[in-house]
Amino acid sequence: MNLKQVNELLSEMEDQMMGGMAAVDVFSKQSGMSIAGIRTAPKACALFNVVCERTIDSIKKSGLPIPHHLASMLFTLGEDENVMIAVVELDAKYRLGMAIDLSKTSIGVIISVVMPDIIPRMRAALGTRAS
Repeated sequence: MNLKQVNELLSEMEDQMMGGMAAVDVFSKQSGMSIAGIRTAPKACALFNVVCERTIDSIKKSGLPIPHHLASMLFTLGEDENVMIAVVELDAKYRLGMAIDLSKTSIGVIISVVMPDIIPRMRAALGTRAS
């Protein structure tokens, strides 16, 4: 793992989101603890890790034909849905969690520009290909 590169990629994500990144962490699936982040949210990492595990387990038990690598989640919050929580499966060991202010950046920029650019490089920095 290249932790320096992981942190550089998180900084690059923050720049690309034009001030819309409220917090971001790369965290362990095993412990729920952050290994790198900007304005880290340790409680959020631990709790969303549990939510992800339970959701993945529910998908498996439901029999829905959803591949595990597509188990990333997006939640919008607030009356105007101006806050997004995103949890992305990076590999077998790590997840990427983000709190995003949608009043400062658009979901299109996040999904069409930032994520396709950063996620493959983040996986490479972590020393993996995919989950």
